[in-house]
Amino acid sequence: MDFIFERKINYYETDKMGIVHHSNYIRFLEEARCELLDSVGMTYSSFEENGIMIPVLGVECSFKHHVTFNDTIIIKPFVKKFNGVRLTIGYNVHDKKTGELVLTAETKHCFTDINLRPIRLQKQNPKFYEKFNSLL
Repeated sequence: MDFIFERKINYYETDKMGIVHHSNYIRFLEEARCELLDSVGMTYSSFEENGIMIPVLGVECSFKHHVTFNDTIIIKPFVKKFNGVRLTIGYNVHDKKTGELVLTAETKHCFTDINLRPIRLQKQNPKFYEKFNSLL
């Protein structure tokens, strides 16, 4: 699946040098991840309604180029690894105008119950498990 999320950079997301502050990319990745899941019928609220949490275990980013106010970025999130207990989402971020690679990243997650105890998604919710498998 080739999912694309576009986002225009706001002025408040830039720093004194006029470029996007690195901390904002974490938010951008989350927005793209939520939209990816929404696109296949797995909203975060549907996970929560089913007693499933998806905490972030780690984030890795490699900055390649900068973008500034009013630029539009294209984020391509994809399921990199999934085993029903853990999930890794990869991201490629490009400047829409130039096509230049801005950032590569990945976020690591696990599936838990509402008490943050690990669960096996295949057992807890086979429908979600199959949807994630279809994204591999």
